[in-house]
Amino acid sequence: MLRRRNRNALLQKIGFFLFALLLLWLIGRSLPALFRADAPAEAAAAAEQFYKYEQTGDFGSSWELFHPLMKERFPKSAYVQNRAHIFMQHFGVQTFELEMESPEREFDVEIIQGVKPFPEAYRIKVTQTYSGTFGQFDLVQTCYLVLDGKQWTLLWYYPAQQGEKEKASSA
Repeated sequence: MLRRRNRNALLQKIGFFLFALLLLWLIGRSLPALFRADAPAEAAAAAEQFYKYEQTGDFGSSWELFHPLMKERFPKSAYVQNRAHIFMQHFGVQTFELEMESPEREFDVEIIQGVKPFPEAYRIKVTQTYSGTFGQFDLVQTCYLVLDGKQWTLLWYYPAQQGEKEKASSA
């Protein structure tokens, strides 16, 4: 009978220790956010600056606000040339109206398929309303803002394609 009590006491101590570790991990993960209470506003300001550059046709400056993964995907000269060509020449627009939703904080989010998930990001849904040769149309895009060093940088969302999701789930 003495052994059973010792075993229960030991299990209780292990359980308490594991609970304490879990609590410390949660506090440690949340603590940096307390010191960055203005992070959602900073992330939203970076996204707004990106799209303000886009509105004025300053695609070179907007490209500078991309995350390095986006810069890798779109070399600066190609990005500037393609954005101007598509929107200004093909669609015949000079500028656009902009509407942005409030940023939503997400954890461990896979923004670009095949790239390691980001531990923390802010998701913002952006609606650009264009008026041009082909009438008025809306372009709705989900973008994410993540810290790269001390600067908020923008990424566009590239989820897994439907066929790729089905392959992954059946494997």
